[in-house]
Amino acid sequence: MKWQWGLTALFFSLTTNAQNLTSLQQQLANNNPELRASAARQQASQSQAKSQWSPFLPEISASAGYGKESTLHDKDDGYVGYLSGRWNLYRGGQDWKAKSVATQESRIADFDFEITSRRLHRELGEAYYEALLNTHFIAVDSEKLLFLHNQRAMAQKKINAGLTSNVDAIELDLEESTLSAEIETHKTDLQVSKDVIKTLINSSEPVQLTTKETFPRISEADFAKSDLAGNPTLQKQEALEQSSQLRRQQTQGAYLPSIDVNAQYGRLVPQYDDPLEATESRVSVLMTWTLFSGLDTRFKSAAAKEVEKAQGLEKTSTRLQLDTQVSSLRNKARELLQLRTLLEKRQTLTQKYYDLTLSEYRRGVKNSSDLASATNSLFDNRTRLLEVQKELAILKLKFDELTL
Repeated sequence: MKWQWGLTALFFSLTTNAQNLTSLQQQLANNNPELRASAARQQASQSQAKSQWSPFLPEISASAGYGKESTLHDKDDGYVGYLSGRWNLYRGGQDWKAKSVATQESRIADFDFEITSRRLHRELGEAYYEALLNTHFIAVDSEKLLFLHNQRAMAQKKINAGLTSNVDAIELDLEESTLSAEIETHKTDLQVSKDVIKTLINSSEPVQLTTKETFPRISEADFAKSDLAGNPTLQKQEALEQSSQLRRQQTQGAYLPSIDVNAQYGRLVPQYDDPLEATESRVSVLMTWTLFSGLDTRFKSAAAKEVEKAQGLEKTSTRLQLDTQVSSLRNKARELLQLRTLLEKRQTLTQKYYDLTLSEYRRGVKNSSDLASATNSLFDNRTRLLEVQKELAILKLKFDELTL
């Protein structure tokens, strides 16, 4: 029983099918349903933008049927059949604005995809580092159990020699029991993180990690960048503001006239004669000017103006929020880097303290409580150092999500 956690640590260190963050990110990019749905919307938006070229091209159609026509001088009925074409020459610039709006909407879909991708990769990284932390916790606790097992053997020799009482053994048994419970908690937390990873990469295969994988070595230089020009959330707000400006201009174009070229060729006047004979044609250039639309254009223009104003304010708010987040992450990283330096120095001291205490315990100078204190100090520092490394790695993920 006392050796099983040591074997568990050995299992983790020898896992051959272990996955690293890079391989998991590749699976996420290929398999995540939310990301694939965002990519589909991106493609749909691009196709919609391309469709906005159609108003600039002529429309051609064919018509055939029965008609009846009554005028002041004549009455006709019979077959009709003709080709017709229409080409808009001018519509107050509304078509160009509509095309520009569609282009901006396509850009917005691109930014939405990038926002989704960055968020999912950050969530995957967080889950991975949480899982990696618990993997290392289990390995560290298993190593500590091995230490306690060796100390238990030394204590038993002292007990057999009458140099100490059973208190030493009981203390070690209590420590082993507590440590075993902690390992079970870490195993549960590890499984939770693995389940999150499986959901993100959309895979039913088990996720394997190993203590050979370590946390990235983070430095203050990793948080030096502060340029938000490439942030997709901010770029999306800028595109939304530009889109609202174009929509306002498009609405104002409704005040201007529309000019169209219309042409028809074939049997235009209803007759029972052979429709292939006596073909007719009609060509016209028409200017249409809407003089009153029930104030529809006026109110739409006013609404578009307010939307443009709102988008500008939202862009300013987004910029302030992002600046605050970047500054907060940089300050938090600076504190953790200082703490990591202290813990790394302390790790050397706790190791020396443990070695001296163990030597003196063997000589009978120190008692079991002294050795337990030195052991806890050594492993608690290692555990805290792992936690800081994990927190730094996650901070880097969040910082990259904002600034890359």
